[in-house]
Amino acid sequence: MSILIKGGYYAISKKVLNITLKPTMMWHNGIILTNKNKVISTLNPWNENKLVLVNYSDTAVLLLNNSIIYENKKLFNYNLDLSLMDDDFILNKDRFHACIEYNFIKCNR
Repeated sequence: MSILIKGGYYAISKKVLNITLKPTMMWHNGIILTNKNKVISTLNPWNENKLVLVNYSDTAVLLLNNSIIYENKKLFNYNLDLSLMDDDFILNKDRFHACIEYNFIKCNR
């Protein structure tokens, strides 16, 4: 079973959602997809995976652990697809929040 998590730019609220996945054994592999389902990168569950969307003057870039993995002329959203080791991960809210951090940032665009 897998879980899909959406991050990036939310146009209605004008906020950017950055996600940090803490090291865990609850999922065994993951991928980052654009909103057009293009695979950008893979995720390693044994490392901290910090995804940050940064908006420069004419370009938006997605950083994974401070390395650029994707760029676009406009702010965008992305999906994380995590393959779970245990289905109980989704059902137990405390376990879910123990390994995922969300950070909303106001965007002036």
